[in-house]
Amino acid sequence: MVAGQESEALLTLSASVSAGVLLVALSRRLNLSAIVLLLAGGVLLGPQCLGLVHPDSLGQVLRPLVSLSVGLILFEGGLSLDLQGYRSASRVIIRLLTAGVLVTWLCTALAARLLFGFDMGFAVLTGSLVIVTGPTVIVPLLKRIKVRQPLHSILHWEGVLIDPIGVFIAILCFEWVGGGGQSALGLFLMRVVAGGALGLAGGAVMAWLIRRRLVHEELIAIVPLALAVLVFALSETVVSQSGLLATTTAGFVLGASRPVELRQIRLFKAAITDLLIGALFVVLAARLGPGQFAAFGPRGAILVAAVMLVVRPLNILASTLGEPLDWRHRAFLAWVAPRGIVAASMSSLFALALAGRGIENAAFLETFTYSVIVSTVLVQGLTAGPLAGALGLSRPAATGWMIVGAHRFGQRITGFINEAAGLPAVLVDTNPRAVREARQAGLIALAMDARDVEGAEDRPELQGIGHLLALTDNEDLNNLLCRRWAGNLGRYRVFGWHSAVGAADSDPEAASSMIWQHLPRPSVLSSDLDQQRATLTLVDLPGQAVPPRGTLALAGRGRVVLDPPASRPAPAGLNRALVMERRGSYLIEALRPELFLCLETRDLAELLAAMVDRLVSVVPQLPGGELLRELLEREKVFSSAIGSGVAIPHVYHRAVQARLCALARVSEALDVAGMDGAPVRLVFLLVGPPGDPQGHLALIAEIARVVSDAPTRARLLEAATFDAVLGAIRAAPPGA
Repeated sequence: MVAGQESEALLTLSASVSAGVLLVALSRRLNLSAIVLLLAGGVLLGPQCLGLVHPDSLGQVLRPLVSLSVGLILFEGGLSLDLQGYRSASRVIIRLLTAGVLVTWLCTALAARLLFGFDMGFAVLTGSLVIVTGPTVIVPLLKRIKVRQPLHSILHWEGVLIDPIGVFIAILCFEWVGGGGQSALGLFLMRVVAGGALGLAGGAVMAWLIRRRLVHEELIAIVPLALAVLVFALSETVVSQSGLLATTTAGFVLGASRPVELRQIRLFKAAITDLLIGALFVVLAARLGPGQFAAFGPRGAILVAAVMLVVRPLNILASTLGEPLDWRHRAFLAWVAPRGIVAASMSSLFALALAGRGIENAAFLETFTYSVIVSTVLVQGLTAGPLAGALGLSRPAATGWMIVGAHRFGQRITGFINEAAGLPAVLVDTNPRAVREARQAGLIALAMDARDVEGAEDRPELQGIGHLLALTDNEDLNNLLCRRWAGNLGRYRVFGWHSAVGAADSDPEAASSMIWQHLPRPSVLSSDLDQQRATLTLVDLPGQAVPPRGTLALAGRGRVVLDPPASRPAPAGLNRALVMERRGSYLIEALRPELFLCLETRDLAELLAAMVDRLVSVVPQLPGGELLRELLEREKVFSSAIGSGVAIPHVYHRAVQARLCALARVSEALDVAGMDGAPVRLVFLLVGPPGDPQGHLALIAEIARVVSDAPTRARLLEAATFDAVLGAIRAAPPGA
């Protein structure tokens, strides 16, 4: 390749990669199918217009480059194949994937044969290319038009599950047509056997390496990609044109093995796939010229119209016959079937390969498929929304709730939203046992990671979700979930539990979503509910009454208000309250009369020594010297002063069976200051059993809540007796 050709090839690759990725990003931003922008961008950048992308400059590299790119795209498709989706699919979806596939495939093949006179093999290959709809076009369309169930589920699962089926059929047809001559059957079988066997072996090796932890965690996403490239190359070397089947099979095997790191691998592969799709389609679209579409002619237009207006309705008729769907659902399904990226990539690859073998009409595959893609994406994409509205199939505004955390507390909140507000609520958790228990309680629960916003939006059970409530014990995770979902739901429709201890360190933007800071961790609260140390009661309120103390939420008329302000009348229409009553207090239970000290010292070490002595007097098994050394070492690393003149040093020790708290107040401030600069005058020293970290943290959170109230702090500083301390704690407002 001469210098000028190298420069042109470099420009082609650079322009296609950069433009492709930018156009994919723009399509996500606009919530459009990426293929429309990619096709337009490819034509604009191609030799017919700006001349920045010249596919011919890649020479002999183009075909293997396209083939490898498609192989990696199909590897990602096999990796994402949801076996559970097949198992749980409704009867309509199953029939779309069986009878519907056959109707689309064979009817399109018959129409191509009648209109163009192709031999049956080529016509069957033509029909196989428009079997798939694909999630890359269906998912953005469904996000935009928001149709009711069961239409959303049917279209979503058809797009997700039909890709591997359509690809497999297209590859088999291509192997048959591409074999040629008397050896066609032999080559066909060789490609299927070689591709299938190497794909199975490659996928098994990937799964084995990951399962045995032989791949460093930093390379866990890139190694399967490298192995997929190797599988493709080996398969192509053994038998030409068998690599696509091999990579699809390898991805399927790895995905079916369900490694723990599968989500990480999928995210990386999805990013690589977006890059490949963007670059690939800019290059392929640049190859398209007006001449080949002019040659397509009126017969081509009739064939495309037949696919949209005859074949798809026949598909839906065969798939829904005898099913409980009315004519409106059938009409909408018959109209909406946009083709996408998989169909386009397969047609371009097959056209390149068949043209290289001198097969007549190879370019027809590309022209026909791209014509179907453009027609269905533009015409059906633009009219699907108005059609859904005219047929009364548009989904109403999203008012439901997603509660992250299927523990007992989350279950009770879900039940309250269902019963008191009449709104749908779905529990989400990564703990299968908690999900199973929630389902046994009659609630809708999903085993999934709520951080996967894109994946969550695709779940039919989460359609209509307009609010998020994060109830995990991890405050950082709750904040992360609120930030991620705020972009989809709105900043003021996301909420998360956050302790009073962590509230001071949180960022101001997250403050609006923090609720129930006076409550212990959700897991601790769930344990209290199970042990009847706490109760949640649904209370009916008279019109605009002041909710009782301990109210966590108000509901009524399809509306929910979480963590309502205390001592204010309930807003109009909210006439039901969820009230919590706690049997006692973690802090009061941990305190002892003999553990209350009033001292005159300014030295923290001296104060801690006196408090440890009191603890040893209550629990003689405690090693006082060891305990004091640990406390002082911790103070050197990180001060226990939390601000507002309060410090909470704390340790674990196996000698104690239950949490203990010593409280000391000093007449003059200690030589220690919190992050706010306030000198310390109140010290709560905690000792807990090692097996109770959640209870330990709940006690710290309650102390932080109590002392966050200025009048309560003042009463504690003035308390001269233990009874006065208890009175001050009991009088602390619950939402302090």
